[in-house]
Amino acid sequence: MASRECGVCLEQYDEGQHRPRCLSCGHTVCTSCLSNAITRNPASLTCPFCRVPQPHRVASVEDIPVNFTVLNLLQDTMHTGGTHRAQALLAEVKREANEFTTTHLVAYNCHLLRLKDYQERLASKRRTQEEQVAVLETLLTQHKAILKNLATTASHVTTVMTQGYDQREALKASQARINSATSLLQVTAAHEEDQTFSNNVEEWSKQAQQILQAQVVGEARELDRVTDAALQAVVDHNMAQVTEALAQTKPIIHHSPPGHPQVDFDYSSGVTLLVSKICQMADMVGSTVWVVKEDDGRKRCARLTLTPNRLYLSALREGDPPRYSHVLPFDEVRGLVEESCHKVYLEMSWEGKSQGRVCIKLVNTVTRTRLFFLLCTGELGPSYLNTRLLEVESRGMPGERIWGGDYQNNDGSGGAALPGLTRGPLHSQSATAGLVAGFCYGDDHRKPAHFVIYTGDCPVVYEECPLGRVEEGLDIVQAAAALPDITAATITECGVVISL
Repeated sequence: MASRECGVCLEQYDEGQHRPRCLSCGHTVCTSCLSNAITRNPASLTCPFCRVPQPHRVASVEDIPVNFTVLNLLQDTMHTGGTHRAQALLAEVKREANEFTTTHLVAYNCHLLRLKDYQERLASKRRTQEEQVAVLETLLTQHKAILKNLATTASHVTTVMTQGYDQREALKASQARINSATSLLQVTAAHEEDQTFSNNVEEWSKQAQQILQAQVVGEARELDRVTDAALQAVVDHNMAQVTEALAQTKPIIHHSPPGHPQVDFDYSSGVTLLVSKICQMADMVGSTVWVVKEDDGRKRCARLTLTPNRLYLSALREGDPPRYSHVLPFDEVRGLVEESCHKVYLEMSWEGKSQGRVCIKLVNTVTRTRLFFLLCTGELGPSYLNTRLLEVESRGMPGERIWGGDYQNNDGSGGAALPGLTRGPLHSQSATAGLVAGFCYGDDHRKPAHFVIYTGDCPVVYEECPLGRVEEGLDIVQAAAALPDITAATITECGVVISL
């Protein structure tokens, strides 16, 4: 440290003002301190350390020689220190850079390994899918071949049966002539005529025998077994998967009726989620979801349809649901309906296609409204399903409305009230577009089950039996009212709306 610093000012030597200079006594002082000393005492310069005067008069600091030994040592030390600092800085930068790159390399390696594994699984699944598609295409080809063979055979059977009926009638006529004959000559003539049928009968019998010995039905039956087992396995798998995924609802899977997996619910907030999930799974495999209701051996079913924010539960109808459908118990799904806010729908169709659903929010729970609700759901048996719209009243005028609801005769002559729902309290409401109203008492022209839907406003008219108001689909009602023949419009589906 002493060789690096001036002993007077303690500043480090350098190439400038603190350049080291050597006095005659051997001590080294920086240029700045010597310059100050010469300024204070220009006549005699003495060493600040040993007080030995310089042998010659010093006029300027430049007269004192530079101590190159100290300067060289200082330069060597500075160079060595700079190198060490540079190396240390380089090492630090390298370390930070390595940490950065190592972190990202780890991320890349991790994701690349996962992607490689995913790629292998994709390839495996693709091979599996290709194999399954090939098998399904083969199965479909076999079904198409069987279907074509069944159609060809059915056509051939029809032809042979027609020939058989004709020949049988001819033989019956010949037999009648024999039985009505009054002479031997007449019997002989009729019998000889019968002989001409012999070849025809023999040929026809061979054709019939060949048809009966064919294995078309047996082949179809065997293929049906294979396909039925596969399709039923898909349904069973979906129901099991949904149940496992939504275990918090604690459903219990069992099979009733045979061929239709059914779910019993521990009724909770998860029921809606479970029903929605089942609908999604069914849609993925091209299946449908139905609910089943059994009363004293009478089985009825209704279709359940899922949209992004609601479920549509159709009216109950007689019979079993379609094969390979996902089946739920009616009462549990029906329990999702908000009793304080009933919503129903009427799906209207004409020109061979559905025009959409008309969603109606019921405004009260009086008797007539209850009757309308039950005819939409079919819970007591009858429903508006497949009924026609009957008439457009005040067409093109204020208060225009369509009329329908004859679930009995479909021509306006029927539409009686359901048992226990014949009368009820009344209250008035002005007629505006979207109002759904019933009829108070019923007469020769209007029956208790009939309803009207207003397509336009008529504030001066008041309905005494308002049922509800159209929330969605008023444009469909207006389009139906514009048809040349309103009876071409049919309610092809109806039911209750369940909000999600």
